[in-house]
Amino acid sequence: MAWRIFLTLIACGSMMACNSDNANAVKVNTTPEPVQSESVEVQAVDDNLSESESESESEILTQSAPEPECDLESVNLLDFVPWQREEGWWVGEYTFLGADGDPNVSASWPYRYDHYRGFIHLEVIGNSIKQRNVFLYPAKNSSECDSVEDVVGSGICGDNGNEKVFSADQSASDCDGNLSGPFEAFGMTLSTTTTLIGDDTVLYQVRLPDGSFTQNQLTTLPPNDTRVRTAQGFFMGSSTYASYYRERKVTKEEFVQLLEETRQEYNILELDYCGYDSGGNPSNVSCDEHFGVALGD
Repeated sequence: MAWRIFLTLIACGSMMACNSDNANAVKVNTTPEPVQSESVEVQAVDDNLSESESESESEILTQSAPEPECDLESVNLLDFVPWQREEGWWVGEYTFLGADGDPNVSASWPYRYDHYRGFIHLEVIGNSIKQRNVFLYPAKNSSECDSVEDVVGSGICGDNGNEKVFSADQSASDCDGNLSGPFEAFGMTLSTTTTLIGDDTVLYQVRLPDGSFTQNQLTTLPPNDTRVRTAQGFFMGSSTYASYYRERKVTKEEFVQLLEETRQEYNILELDYCGYDSGGNPSNVSCDEHFGVALGD
């Protein structure tokens, strides 16, 4: 179950050999000829060999010329249209489905996944991207509460919602705007990659230490400051979840306002604001510390 919680959140050259059989490139007349003629013929062969060898050497040099190296430190991700469009403040409506296609039900996070909300700040800093999220969940339906204490923290089941924070960082992996970065979770280091596919499509992938993928996430960027993300989750080759995110870009002021309105709507206790990490454990950070900015300013 911890896997599904974690995975809610939320990218050659060949050497070409040049073989020129110059010894057979020119036909030498074997019929006896005057010495003068034979001498001219041999000179012609030598000239042809020399010219062919020169061309071959030039071709080899051209083919083996190394590609210019990519200086990752000099990459500016804002030179790429998708990152220009993705940087900023986002709010979204989310749905998270389990392997059976129904809204996810978690034994360790007793809140609703059919419709919940996310608030994301994505900041581009040179060749890196810093992403900070907080996800807000409505209270569990009262009819589904085993007890009023079926909550995380000090709330009441069926009355109080809750929220979790998530962080992710990636840096340029090449000079084409693609990204990669490690992600530490559950005592393992997972690898993440982000691949740009044109100006309106982004593919994000997470892989386990054995190289098998555990998430494929596709982001589509329509030309209206919105984005749609769908994610497929896997474990041991089997499908474990699917998610559907609909998000829109807002100003920081709108972000803060909508965050506060959703907290009131979901009746989230103030002491739970940004209170839990992706695994449902205490985050031990304030919202300002998590986002790295003063949200109240």
